[in-house]
Amino acid sequence: MEERKQNERKQDENYRPVKTALGEDSDFYQKPEIKTEKQKWSELSEKGKWRYFRDYYLWKTLGAVLGVFVIVFLIVHFATKTDMVMGVMAVNTDGAHIEATSPDYFDDFLEEQGVNSKKEKVNLNYTIWIDANSGESVDTASLETIQTLFMTRSVDVFFADETFFKCMAGTDYLVDIRDYLPEELIEKYQDDIVWAEVEETNETIAAGIRLKDNVWVKATGWYDGEVVVGMADGMKNPELATALMEEILK
Repeated sequence: MEERKQNERKQDENYRPVKTALGEDSDFYQKPEIKTEKQKWSELSEKGKWRYFRDYYLWKTLGAVLGVFVIVFLIVHFATKTDMVMGVMAVNTDGAHIEATSPDYFDDFLEEQGVNSKKEKVNLNYTIWIDANSGESVDTASLETIQTLFMTRSVDVFFADETFFKCMAGTDYLVDIRDYLPEELIEKYQDDIVWAEVEETNETIAAGIRLKDNVWVKATGWYDGEVVVGMADGMKNPELATALMEEILK
């Protein structure tokens, strides 16, 4: 045992650090910085965020969406007592006192547009919340629901916070509102237009309008602060969607 300890001491005395061309403070010797998904997200450019959202989040849910597509389509279009004439979706609502909680909220609007509100209703979804840069299962499930509703043409008018709105616009779920709204409305809100580059086409579109202290939005109670509104690609009823947008923006 004593002989072993002496050998160990000799080894310690003979030890010399290996010299390299790198200084002791070189990045080579530093621990790699481990960043959270939210930190990575915050450092991305707008275009980078759309690409990240598409590649690492959006497409992951596509298989599950396709799996429930037929079932939801049948429920939305055939299993309800009334026909759904158009759809309105409000994502990430944060209002403390929400008034617009059922399709009946839009009955007066439908009647003004010549639609029999007893037979045809607005498909309203306002209880979906999603964090665009989260990988949690609850957010994945929410995204699957949103995608399915878009794919079944159950969304005509779309509300969301600006971050998530731009993600959806960048992945080709929304139209250029200039193709539908009157020129005078576009001019009125020109400083609040939300522009987005569609990843697949590299086309920059006027995807939506940023609403600040909007009377119509305040009446619904959906949002306490700013929100962006736009129109879905593949709308079921473009005429009614345009009319509702004009009602909101007047």
